[in-house]
Amino acid sequence: MATASHSMAGSEEDVGILFSDCFWEIKGYKHVVSRIDDGAKLTDSLVHLIAERAEIEYKYAKMLKGFSRKWEDAINKSPEYGTLELAMKSLTIEANETADVHVDVRQKLISSVMETVKHWKSSNFQKAFVKWKQTAAANDGFEKAQAPWAKRFLKVEKAKKAYHTASRNRDQLQKQLELYEQDAMATSESVKKVKDKLSKAETESDKTRDKYKDRLQELDMANQQYVNEMTVEFEKCQAMEKLRMEFFKSTLDEYLTTTDITRDPRLQNSFQNIQHAINEIAIEEDLKRYSDYKGTGMAMNWPVFTEYNEVDNALNLGSMHVRSDQADGRQQQQQQQHYNVYDNPPPAKNTNGTGLDDDSEWGDNMYTQSVVGSARGGQQSEVRVMAMFDYVSAESDELSFKEGDVLIQLDEEDENGWCRGLLNGVEGLYPGSYVQQIK
Repeated sequence: MATASHSMAGSEEDVGILFSDCFWEIKGYKHVVSRIDDGAKLTDSLVHLIAERAEIEYKYAKMLKGFSRKWEDAINKSPEYGTLELAMKSLTIEANETADVHVDVRQKLISSVMETVKHWKSSNFQKAFVKWKQTAAANDGFEKAQAPWAKRFLKVEKAKKAYHTASRNRDQLQKQLELYEQDAMATSESVKKVKDKLSKAETESDKTRDKYKDRLQELDMANQQYVNEMTVEFEKCQAMEKLRMEFFKSTLDEYLTTTDITRDPRLQNSFQNIQHAINEIAIEEDLKRYSDYKGTGMAMNWPVFTEYNEVDNALNLGSMHVRSDQADGRQQQQQQQHYNVYDNPPPAKNTNGTGLDDDSEWGDNMYTQSVVGSARGGQQSEVRVMAMFDYVSAESDELSFKEGDVLIQLDEEDENGWCRGLLNGVEGLYPGSYVQQIK
């Protein structure tokens, strides 16, 4: 076939043929064959698209997890209180639950959608040297179907060229004869030579004309078989492309189902809980409790006039301390009762040795306490973390674990969000956003 193709190419050059992009012309099927290669490239592009979206899901989930932890801690340390505090906390709960949803999306994209595409490509495209087997097979099929017709077509073009050349030579000799006959200086011998040449040129023109018509007739007889065989090969390529398009359509459907988080009931519940918490904000009730706890509703032991008495004064001094302790106890009890109403214990005093107390700017504490506390605290022999949800390893150097598993973290989280740790004596990598440090 390679020899026939080379011979065919040489014949094309001999007759000086210029082809358009029409499918039926010689080599006109090249765009149909290249579409198979394009299908393989498009499949690779689809894999890259899914992988990039999965990475975005992971990074967004990690950001939401960090956001949730940061602001939950900030709200706990803030001066906010009552039902408004609960409503603000519902925002951090929603962020954490939304992060879980996006982690699931990422996992499904990688383990299901992307793996399905990879498997489909390996099943439908096999390499043969530098080409895909499917591409080579399609090209061979078209060459085989076109070769007999192309051979006749080239004969037609060659016969056409010969006929046109003979005709042009005949016409030139005819004009030359007319000039000689009008020229008084021309000899009879020179006129006779031109006439002889013209006679031969006319004979050659007629001969090449007949041959040209014969070649065209042979080609016309081969046209229908050529169309049938080329159509068979074309339909094979169409069927292959249809299979790819149908697979891409089903993959896009699966992609949509996976990434459309509006269908996830967890998100619906999260936002419903936020709305419920906002609706439950009781401003007047919170202000009343604050008044009882910190304002005009507090009890006061107003001073009264007492006559000086040395003995009684000594006793009164002692009783003042007792009354002060009792008042503090009542105030502490009021404080505890106030927070019990909201199921939220009062923030504890800062005892981590940072030098920051509850009167410090709470927005600054949330950023500085963890850093200063770890710098002044004692050395720990190991860092233990707990898995917040399941993870299935995608590579051989990763760890798989279930929600609740405890791992030992060996290295700090890298810039891509991965940590190195131990689980059941096996060392490997795991995503930092899937775990939480055990304090």
